[in-house]
Amino acid sequence: MMIPRIEAAAAGMGRSVGFGRAGGFDRAWRRALERRVRRAARAMGCTREQLQGLTLRVVDDPTMRVLKAEHFGLDEATDVLSFPAGEPLPGEDPEEAPFGELVLNLDAVRRQAARPGPAGWLDEATQLLVHGLAHLLGHDHDQRARARRMLARERRGCRALGLPCDRPYGGSR
Repeated sequence: MMIPRIEAAAAGMGRSVGFGRAGGFDRAWRRALERRVRRAARAMGCTREQLQGLTLRVVDDPTMRVLKAEHFGLDEATDVLSFPAGEPLPGEDPEEAPFGELVLNLDAVRRQAARPGPAGWLDEATQLLVHGLAHLLGHDHDQRARARRMLARERRGCRALGLPCDRPYGGSR
């Protein structure tokens, strides 16, 4: 099962987010995150085709702020954004159509991680991407009942990895 590699910058916006060893985000960290996303996505019910059409992008606070302002009208950074790809284009094979894009803010990952350092950042990044995947799968937390269904889907992904699923809208388990 393939998933596109993590890109380390938003195209044409902001500065690149470094993955150098000094920052703790080296190639091994990226690969571990990619493996975790694949495993969680399968547990959450993503198909092989959806995984092949998933793009992960890693950005910093300034870039995330621009994305959130452009797409949601809010001038603030956030930790993760999900952009569903929508319907396949006319003539496009639905099985080869993009699934969507997850944009992860590494600055937020560093701030929010329960444990400092690469291992804690990996757990936080994984939990955020699981949340983003739930959005790509059509879930939302804008209403209580919908939030419960979303949280259940996120828990499936986190349990597959042995991670807790702590969400401000649903508590932890």
